[in-house]
Amino acid sequence: MIMKKIILVLCLCIAINLYAEGNAEESLAALLNNYHTLQAQFTEKTVTNSGEVIASTNGDIAFQRPDLFRWYTVSPSRQLIINSGQKLAIYDVDLEQVTYKNVDEQYGATPALLLSGNVAKLKQHYIIKACANNVAHCYQLSAKSDSDVFKRLTITFNKNILKSMVIDNNLDQITKIQFNHVKINSNLPSSLFKLNLPPGVDIVQ
Repeated sequence: MIMKKIILVLCLCIAINLYAEGNAEESLAALLNNYHTLQAQFTEKTVTNSGEVIASTNGDIAFQRPDLFRWYTVSPSRQLIINSGQKLAIYDVDLEQVTYKNVDEQYGATPALLLSGNVAKLKQHYIIKACANNVAHCYQLSAKSDSDVFKRLTITFNKNILKSMVIDNNLDQITKIQFNHVKINSNLPSSLFKLNLPPGVDIVQ
C-alpha cells in the first residue's frame, strides 16, 4: 500500500512537471510571437563563477521576423553580426574581416538569434521551464545538446517587454545582457539588415 502511494506521488510529480514545462513553452512562444520587430540597446558583461569581470561590451540589437537579425557591438571593439537569410555574417570592423556562417550552426552559439527565429525551433534545441524564483515571465532554457556553447539561458520580461538574458556557458562563465530603450513592432528599414562592406575587407567563407 505504501509503495502504491509512493508510485502515485511520483507519477503526479512527473505529470505536474510536464504540465509546467508545457505551459512555459506556450507562454514563451506567445510572448515571442508578438514580437514582429524589436530594436533596443544592450549592455553585456561576462563574469567568472568567482565574480571576476572578464569582458564588458555595449551596442544595439534589432530583429524582424521571421529571419532578419542585427547585433552591433560598439565598445570595446566594433563587431556587426547580421542574419539576412540563410547566412550569418560576422563583420569585425576594426580587423576589416567578415566571416560567413550557416545560421543553423550558429543557433546555439549565438543565443540572441533565437529571438528572431522560428519559435518552433525552441523545443527542438532547449528544455524550457519557468524560473524557479517564481518571477513573472522568466524562462529558463537548458540546451539539449552538449555541443552548444552554453548550458543554460534565462530570459526575463517586464510587462511583456524583453528585459534581460543570462547565459551560463560551458566554461563556467556567466554573461549578463541587459536591454534598454526597447521598441516593439516599430517599422524598421530594410537597410538595417544589409551588410555594406567597404573596399579591402577580407572575406572568409
